This record gives sequence, C-alpha cells and structure tokens, in this order.
Amino acid sequence: MEHSLLTLFSANLTLVLDRGGPLIWPLLFCSLLAVAVIVERLWVLRTPRQLPRDALDALREAVDTYPGRPSKLQPATDHPVGRILQHAITALPCTPSQFREALADQARRERHSLERGFAVLELIVGVAPLLGLLGTAIGMISVFENLSLEGPDRNEILSRGIAEALVTTVFGLGVSIPALMAFTLLGRKVDSLTLRIEEEVLYVVSKLLPKTPEKR
Repeated sequence: MEHSLLTLFSANLTLVLDRGGPLIWPLLFCSLLAVAVIVERLWVLRTPRQLPRDALDALREAVDTYPGRPSKLQPATDHPVGRILQHAITALPCTPSQFREALADQARRERHSLERGFAVLELIVGVAPLLGLLGTAIGMISVFENLSLEGPDRNEILSRGIAEALVTTVFGLGVSIPALMAFTLLGRKVDSLTLRIEEEVLYVVSKLLPKTPEKR
C-alpha cells in the first residue's frame, strides 16, 4: 500500500514538473522554503521551550526571597523572560524608569526573534500566486501562438500549453494558501507567547521595583 502511494505521488509530481513549465521550479523552491520555515518555527515556538515552567518557578521563588533587590537575581538566559530580566539587571544601578526601559528594549528584541522567518512566509504568500499567474500567461501565449499549427503534433502542443497555464496556477495557490494559514496561526502563537512573557516579567518587576506613589 505504501509503495503504491509513493509510486502514485512520484508519478503525479513528475507530471506536474513536466507540464508546469519553467516557473514550476521557483514555485517548488517556494514550497520547500515555506515547509522549512514552518517546521522550524513550530519547533522553536513550543510553549515549554519559550516558557519553561521549572525555570519560571525558580525565578518567582528567587524574587519572593529577595523582594526589591534585583541585583540578587541571576535569571537563566535560555528563555525570553530570563533574557529580558538579565538585560535590565545589567543596566543597574539605574532609576526605575530606566530599568523599565531596559526591559522594554529587550522585550522588543525577543518579539523580533519569535517572528523570525515570518517575512519569508509573507513574501511566499504574495509571490507564489503571482508566479502561478505568470505561468498561466506564458502558457496561454503558447496556446495562442500554436493555434494555427497543423499536423499530428498540434493537439499535443496545445494541450501542453493549456496544462502549463493550469498547473502553475494551481501549484501557486497550493503553495500560497498553506503558507497564509501557517503565517496567521504562527502569528497568533507569537501573540499568545508574548502576552504570557509579559505577565511573567510584570510579576517579577512588581516585586523588584518600589511602587510609585500616586500623584494627587
């Protein structure tokens, strides 16, 4: 069964590559690149990797032990919360506002790191349908150029042009649609992680920094 499915897949892929014309190759490259980015981001954005429960519990225990003493903290730097706090601690001694600015500065870097590869997916979402449309235009040009041909090869030439027009369009959409879905879902995942990272950082900061009295 597996052998027959593999044979069928190989045959269909060979047909697509043969009938798709020259633009099928950049579309194939886009599909492989999209898969690589999606798999890499799914691995990197796992919640236990970005928010390791043991490390965060240890950090909360430390800040409860030394409230108001940020210099006593030694957060691990293998997760975003630890890197954000460590960056701010290295800015000591400083005012509370400068401490918060250092936190925000590193938080922006962490957000940028979480979104790495998103620009590639966004580019593929936009470019793949255009490549498919370009392949369609090239295929239709070939069809119209060969309409006046006569002889036994006429039908084969015309069918090849029509196939090139259709295959590149379908392949372009087939690349773009999953890439768009992945881009949207991964973006939501980054938003969720960012919110939870902010919650963890704010908890620690609320224990470290003295509350500013309200102005009347």
